[in-house]
Amino acid sequence: MVEFFCFVLGVEYDGKVDVWSLGITAIEMAEGEPPLLNEPPLRALLIITTSDPPRLKDNDRWSNDFHDFIARCLQQNAADRADCEELLRHPFVQV
Repeated sequence: MVEFFCFVLGVEYDGKVDVWSLGITAIEMAEGEPPLLNEPPLRALLIITTSDPPRLKDNDRWSNDFHDFIARCLQQNAADRADCEELLRHPFVQV
């Protein structure tokens, strides 16, 4: 699916795409389902490309570090999106 998404947008598949997927997976793990689950696949692609990135539904349930981690993963512009090295230093994943 990710490769198809890159093809539709005309962007090259790289690690920044995987970071986006990590952010979506984090939302899915927290909420029990991925964003746009109930949308048909092509409509979901349209929403992804024309709307703000998804966020957690219940702001008060999650830490500020978790919200920031997801926000860093889900920057629409890949150049602004965190890379893996930055995410590994993020307070959310520090023990």
